[in-house]
Amino acid sequence: MVALPGEGSATTYHLRPPGGGTQWSAPADGTTLKPVPVKATHATLLAGRDAVYDPRAQQGSVPVEFHFDDGSTLNGALILTTAELERLYAQTSRLLDAHERALGGAS
Repeated sequence: MVALPGEGSATTYHLRPPGGGTQWSAPADGTTLKPVPVKATHATLLAGRDAVYDPRAQQGSVPVEFHFDDGSTLNGALILTTAELERLYAQTSRLLDAHERALGGAS
């Protein structure tokens, strides 16, 4: 334990694994002393992996890598329904058109 709520300016428990390591905090109300989840900042497509469509589930799966604000990453999948796939297609098409216009190409 690095600091308890109420000590100095601490408003949460400040903890560090025995022997050192990355410090983390937990709510002062004591309802949990699990690490506070790290926020995801963005996701990128996984290199060398392709999207897959499952006709039985009528869903597509796009392999992605989630990036967190502590610098860590985690592989996962973006699962999309047919309607979501169509929406994503429309949005990425507009992005590609904007890219072409920015480069001075026809669109």
